Amino acid sequence: MLNRLINSVQNVDEALCHRSFMQAISVAMQQSVPILAIDIYCRLFFKLAISPDALLANIFYDYPIIPDSVSDQLMFIIQNLDVAVTMIFVIGLTYHYLTQKGIENTTLPIITNFIAIYMLLFAKNQSPTNTAIHYLLITLFTLLSCYTYYWYYRRLKIAVSPFSLKYLLWATTMISASLLLHVGLHLSSITTIISNLLSKNFFTTFSGLLLISILSPLLFIIGFSLPSELSSNQTSFNAMVSNLDKFLTHGLAPLPFPENLYSIYGAFTLFGGVGNTLTLNILLLFAVSKKYKRLGILSWIPSLFDNNYLLYAGLSMFLRPLMLVPMILVNITSMLISYVAIAGHIVQPAVFITPNNLPNMLLPTLASATPIRSTILAFLIFSISLLIYRPFLKRLTTEVTHEK
Repeated sequence: MLNRLINSVQNVDEALCHRSFMQAISVAMQQSVPILAIDIYCRLFFKLAISPDALLANIFYDYPIIPDSVSDQLMFIIQNLDVAVTMIFVIGLTYHYLTQKGIENTTLPIITNFIAIYMLLFAKNQSPTNTAIHYLLITLFTLLSCYTYYWYYRRLKIAVSPFSLKYLLWATTMISASLLLHVGLHLSSITTIISNLLSKNFFTTFSGLLLISILSPLLFIIGFSLPSELSSNQTSFNAMVSNLDKFLTHGLAPLPFPENLYSIYGAFTLFGGVGNTLTLNILLLFAVSKKYKRLGILSWIPSLFDNNYLLYAGLSMFLRPLMLVPMILVNITSMLISYVAIAGHIVQPAVFITPNNLPNMLLPTLASATPIRSTILAFLIFSISLLIYRPFLKRLTTEVTHEK
């Protein structure tokens, strides 16, 4: 049964990955890995040691106060690294897609897409945090631009300079389109709307938690920018605040919302990032392919602190069914096990607020009134996640070995 499912998923994955646009996306993502690694490690260092709410500052009472000038300077560097990650991906995608179509001179479309994406995401100095997570928006616009250029190139049917007036009109049109899209598209507003929806009591029910367990990996794999509530922090929700207040005032009395996004989704499905991908990282350390083993080593420390975007780019997880299916299975399984354990009073739900930027793997132990049982539950879910990912990842890495 499982083998049949994996075979079916692999067939769909191969059919999709053999398309020219997916090959171009995969190569472009992997080319961005070096600069993405620098970006992620700088961001991790900032979160652990430099930011006002740094983990080390929360743990050590006498931790020295970092001057604002140092903090601001490092944040400026990180924002520029975000831009560099995005632009290297856009350049690579434009080049590889058009060269596959037989276009040798890609200078103008590369410059055009560079300017257009910059205008789309960074105009008016409103650079979004972690721009690498806007893969869906970036990819759709870049592919649309490349397709229109290819269509225009074939329609002219005459050899003209790549910088002739006819091509410059195309470039102007695409840049103008990106400006119009920037004006009409408010990424922060979309994130705020999702955050407000997640605060509803529906997401303290079994149906709501199951929906989130399915949607979060789906949105992640298609490159949608997830709000922080689905990637790192659920402590601002009313359900979590109500639980903490009830526990502090009445001890182990029944909590108003024992099953919620913090106690179920946050505490048991974000080990290493969306979909418990820390387990995926561990499997990569033992991969046959040296390429993926190096990726596992490179992404190991960020995964410990719940940043899985090196895996996202290095494995080319964007629109990959071979990664989406096990990620959804892991999320659903983790949700079901933790829901039953909490609803059956086997463990107490996570109610305490842990220090900012602490690895999510420690959340069940530190945030629950039953730390030992919660730790055992986390270990059980972690082990099952390993078993689910293993056959899917084996197929993916075996493909690479055969290609070599």
